[in-house]
Amino acid sequence: RTMGRNIVSCCSIMLLTVVAGLIVVAISSNALSSTAPKHHHERREFVKAALLLGGGVVATSQKSQPAWADIEGVVTPILNSDGSTTNKKDNDGVTLFTTKSGLKYIELREGDETNVPPRYGQLLSISYTSYVKLAGKEEKLQKYDSVPAYVIKHGNGRTIPGLEEGLHTMRVGGKRRLIIPPKLGYVASGLGPLPVSPLGRYQLNNLLDKMVEQRGGNVIIDVELRLAMNDEADQGYYDDSSLTPEQFKTLRDNLQDSAKRAVKDRESSTSTGDIQSS
Repeated sequence: RTMGRNIVSCCSIMLLTVVAGLIVVAISSNALSSTAPKHHHERREFVKAALLLGGGVVATSQKSQPAWADIEGVVTPILNSDGSTTNKKDNDGVTLFTTKSGLKYIELREGDETNVPPRYGQLLSISYTSYVKLAGKEEKLQKYDSVPAYVIKHGNGRTIPGLEEGLHTMRVGGKRRLIIPPKLGYVASGLGPLPVSPLGRYQLNNLLDKMVEQRGGNVIIDVELRLAMNDEADQGYYDDSSLTPEQFKTLRDNLQDSAKRAVKDRESSTSTGDIQSS
């Protein structure tokens, strides 16, 4: 009987403890909920002030709707289909450059002026984060890959054209946001950079399919050029300089002569085969 009383007493004490704990939690929740809006407002104001003092751009759009900014506070502009944003500074203070190919980019950080832009044939070490932004003002950036260190052979044709073009005028230490239209993106199989994981590749394929269905959208890459160095195994097939008219004529003549010789060789081998068969 004494043991039964002890058990009942212990149960009563535990029940009172649980009830008291619930009351404390409820009071704390009410206190936090009543002060949360104030803290959130203060935090937003602090971030806004920090961006302004640091030369950043506050994420506001032209129609008083929130724009989508990356971690550096740079707004992804809403692009016009007619390409009228060439070198245009919008209401957010972002200068958007447009090349003749249709590539658009924003300078997030200037590179070292003592360095020259990379040359085709060099090995480039980059870090990047890549997204897809589907067509529509309400669509947000959807990240599918992020790599802190990635090496490419500049100009070897295995990188998407928009990234190659964007890197070609950068300097070591610089960072850009590249806004790549579909025609400069994953236009053929085997082009990189591609996510390493199967899930990342699935996400990218799914987003590219949606771009095809919507007939719009862009691949967006935040890329930093970390290093550019010569390739010791390069055989001299890469060159940035343009051909002179004389060199172009010589190249064209050589290609035509090679094609004529190939036709003659094919015809002679065919006639030889016919004689042997007869």
